[in-house]
Amino acid sequence: MLTKEMKDSGVDWLGEIPTDWVVSKIGSHYINRNEKVSDLDYEPLSVTKNGIVPQLDSAAKSSNHNNRKLVLKDDFVINSRSDRKMSSGIAYSDGSVSVINTVIHSDTISKEYTKYLLKNYSFAEEFYKWGTGIVADLWSTRWEKMKNIPIPVPNIVEQENIAAKIDKFSDNIKNVINETRQSIEELKKYKQSIITESVTKGLNSNVEMKDSGIEVIGKIKRNYSVIPLGYLGSLQNGISKSGDHFGEGYPFVSYSDVYNNRVLPSTVQGLVKSTVNEQEYYSIQKGDVLFTRTSETIEEVGMASVCFSDIEHATFAGFLIRLRPNEESEFSSQYARYYLEATFIRDFFAKEMNLVTRASLSQPLLKKLPIILPSVDEQQEIVSYLDEQTNRIDKLISDKEKVIKDLEQYKKSLVYEYVTGKKEV
Repeated sequence: MLTKEMKDSGVDWLGEIPTDWVVSKIGSHYINRNEKVSDLDYEPLSVTKNGIVPQLDSAAKSSNHNNRKLVLKDDFVINSRSDRKMSSGIAYSDGSVSVINTVIHSDTISKEYTKYLLKNYSFAEEFYKWGTGIVADLWSTRWEKMKNIPIPVPNIVEQENIAAKIDKFSDNIKNVINETRQSIEELKKYKQSIITESVTKGLNSNVEMKDSGIEVIGKIKRNYSVIPLGYLGSLQNGISKSGDHFGEGYPFVSYSDVYNNRVLPSTVQGLVKSTVNEQEYYSIQKGDVLFTRTSETIEEVGMASVCFSDIEHATFAGFLIRLRPNEESEFSSQYARYYLEATFIRDFFAKEMNLVTRASLSQPLLKKLPIILPSVDEQQEIVSYLDEQTNRIDKLISDKEKVIKDLEQYKKSLVYEYVTGKKEV
């Protein structure tokens, strides 16, 4: 129960604060560090949502080594751009950062309190409001504006007590979230194992087995046949278009549509200007299977998405390969949706793919992908079983993901309430 007397701070993002706290401007307590240094002399750092870390491999790098900002241990660093909200934190070592970041330090506000005061959702929204720019992704809040943002300031002892309290409950929440995420990963692996077991051995565990002749598959049910994918249909790479063709026109199935979905959405978000001939040649029909063709990493290549209904006037991206099954093919769409999730699919591509600088799936390699084909009736039995089992597992995963989301929201609320004095230490 809150025992402290409260007052109106007069600041929208703060609301009420304890009467013995003061409202001050950032610039009254923090000093901007704007010294230019070289990343050859000071370790390059990245400013991320997870804090200040050694420079990420994915970070844009410049040949102008001297155009960096100095960061000293215990400085607070925040990315000034609006599309990097919550990218900030305390530096735990000396280093250098990109000039788009603001580097500040204080002798009157503890670094422990700073890391929560200036890194919470409510402050991030307020920080954005003080920005300027032409378009959203170039909207920035520079020091000249940032220094005028009002903040709550308790005494130094209370600052440290608040930070210690937040540290404690943050660690507890983090542990629960990590355990929940681990549980989700185990459920995903279990789901894959059920799928793999079902498509190689069927639903009866007491059946005679045989060697499939495929190293990554091993043994399969004796009456099953293994057929290279190339015998089941025709393959086609997607359409290539320049950037000015996108954003209007007709449906366009993108790389992410396939990578993120095992069943292709019936309505896709992408649009492209395409001709009638292109729509015919690169069409999307019920029964088609789309594979991701190229990526930076092998883990993303060969991901498959099955189309359960026609998408009229649609074309598909050049980084994809379409399998269109023959009319006489007995590789049902519902069965394909599960089969292509089996663990040995990834193992096959990893074993067979020739990596240079990018992982790339060729049509000749895709044609060799081994497909285990039970009878059509047995495929349907497997599908019905997997529908029931995977729906149950997906529900468990969804429930756990909601727990994580609720915990993260709860933590956001607690941090805000403690740094503005609405919760008492």
